[in-house]
Amino acid sequence: MHYRLLTYPMNIKTLLLCFLAAFIFWLLNSLNKSGYSAKISYPLTIKYNDSLYISTRPLPKKLNVSLSSTGWDLLKYTLFSNATPLVYEIENPLKISRLDNTSLLESLTNLLQRPKLNYVLVDTTTLHFERRQKKTIKLKVDSLGIDLQKNFVVSSLINISPAEIVLEGPESVLKEYSDVVYLTIPAKRLATNFDDKILITLPQNAFVKANAEKALVSFEVAELLK
Repeated sequence: MHYRLLTYPMNIKTLLLCFLAAFIFWLLNSLNKSGYSAKISYPLTIKYNDSLYISTRPLPKKLNVSLSSTGWDLLKYTLFSNATPLVYEIENPLKISRLDNTSLLESLTNLLQRPKLNYVLVDTTTLHFERRQKKTIKLKVDSLGIDLQKNFVVSSLINISPAEIVLEGPESVLKEYSDVVYLTIPAKRLATNFDDKILITLPQNAFVKANAEKALVSFEVAELLK
């Protein structure tokens, strides 16, 4: 009886190892067979002349496609993201609102080697491009808003560097920006000369970039004689 108690766990362990080895052999053998199909997300890169145009909506970075191949191939495309992205070129962004699925199907078929492309799921993403433009905006100081101590005045010209900034972004958005931006001096009860950088406050828009965020403002302050 004592002998059986010692060998019983060993028999279970051996049996489990046999089952595991058989399962691994079956899995490897199955993955080598063709005829499997799976839906995957394939990497996509949309290429266009971004020096002339700007996308005002997020561009799709994946394509949902159906592939047929061996289990190994499908497992590779499902688990790993190192597949060569499909490059989709747009020649005239202003004349396109959606991706051409026929063109995508043809291009991806040529790109893939062993996996068979069954179809590309229809992408409903709406594309929207605008011309990329630049706009020059002058900078001025809100002189009436400068908080000075009693009997003190601004006694010199107000110097601003840079005196103007350049914005770059979609044409329709830039039209909403004023031609002049007034800078606010943050100092309170000022009684000395001012020389500091001031934040340029602009309407927030993710598609608009400015070539400067701050401007150096300097001017002299003097006390009036009684």
